[in-house]
Amino acid sequence: MFATLHNAPKQQQPHPTRVVAPLPEQAELELLRLALNQVDYGLAAVDADSGEIQFVNAPGRNALQGPPDGLYRGQHETGLRIINGTVTTFRAAQASLLAELLQRTKSGLRGLLSLAGNGPSAASAVAVLPLAGAHSDPACARDDPPTAPRSFALLVFAKQHACDDSSMALFAREQGLTGAEGQVLAQVCKGLRPLEIATQHGVKVSTVRTQLRSIRSKTGSNSIRDLVQQMSVLPPLARRLSQAQPM
Repeated sequence: MFATLHNAPKQQQPHPTRVVAPLPEQAELELLRLALNQVDYGLAAVDADSGEIQFVNAPGRNALQGPPDGLYRGQHETGLRIINGTVTTFRAAQASLLAELLQRTKSGLRGLLSLAGNGPSAASAVAVLPLAGAHSDPACARDDPPTAPRSFALLVFAKQHACDDSSMALFAREQGLTGAEGQVLAQVCKGLRPLEIATQHGVKVSTVRTQLRSIRSKTGSNSIRDLVQQMSVLPPLARRLSQAQPM
């Protein structure tokens, strides 16, 4: 009996479960800020009543900077800007529309804001979304009268291009495209035809068609349309690594 027990294989002890301590709240918020700065969608969380910015990522800040001369041009702009930490419109007559959509979020309603140019534009449209979880000011003492809960809205800005440069460059590298093929891919995503690409690059159109065949082969695309579709659904990467500070 002793020999049997002595020679019996030892049972493996289960590995202890690794306990991961949760991040402190400030570290978690910093991590979230860094993460949102890597996304190529402008995001701005604002107070639904005042329009005061609570958070804006780097692409959102760029979308709200407006023309460099401070004048509203009505082209390739969102029609929104930041004044004293508050989102407002370039045109005073349009301020009521922004305020109305912000107020609607307090009832859980979404809206789509188009202020730039002479008519609605997908490139300049801004989604206005409700953010749940508003609370009273936690700094108030228990004995003080409770403050009214604040409501917040999220502004989501459109991508300016269906195929952004960062995602496309990463895709080209991972698929093993040459530098010339990467340039052709970028031109295709802008809607240029092979003859137009050949003219811009100063090469024969047959050369461009050969490059396109190589691109389709490397990426597994059956057609140019299929290739552009692949580009349009790539993850939206910010154009540069950003360390922008929150407002």
